[in-house]
Amino acid sequence: MEKKITIECRTCSGTGLYKGMAERDNCATVCTACKGTGKVDFTYNKFEGRKLRTDIKRVFGNTCGYVHSDQDVSTEEGKLIRFSMGGCTYEEWLNGVKPKPVKELYCPYIWDNRGMGNEPLQDCEEHYGFGSILNCKIYDKKHECWKKLESIDEGAKDEN
Repeated sequence: MEKKITIECRTCSGTGLYKGMAERDNCATVCTACKGTGKVDFTYNKFEGRKLRTDIKRVFGNTCGYVHSDQDVSTEEGKLIRFSMGGCTYEEWLNGVKPKPVKELYCPYIWDNRGMGNEPLQDCEEHYGFGSILNCKIYDKKHECWKKLESIDEGAKDEN
């Protein structure tokens, strides 16, 4: 059942006036979100538990900017993208399994994405170049990076 409450307008912080980049000096415009009232109606459905979907077979942690499928796909160049080896089934996800990466599409740096200075491998900082993984000198050898990361992860498990 849909519910409605009145809340403070987030666009103008309840003032009814908007001041942004185009409103210079000491001027403002009437807020278009709340029409100057400072308030907006917020509608929502009370959460009663996660709903099930019948149209999903495979779940991925994220797409990392690539198109994904629940089916394995061959590229025009003949490269096989094994989506079936990445992610997890919908049922597994419902039972708490974390989706795995699609290693043919992206490298550990893109998958892990902890940001500059917190790369999953030391090689990342050395090879990717400033600011963009697209500059990585070894990106076409990402399978080797996955092997390195897996050996590091296995070593960490052995220490525990």
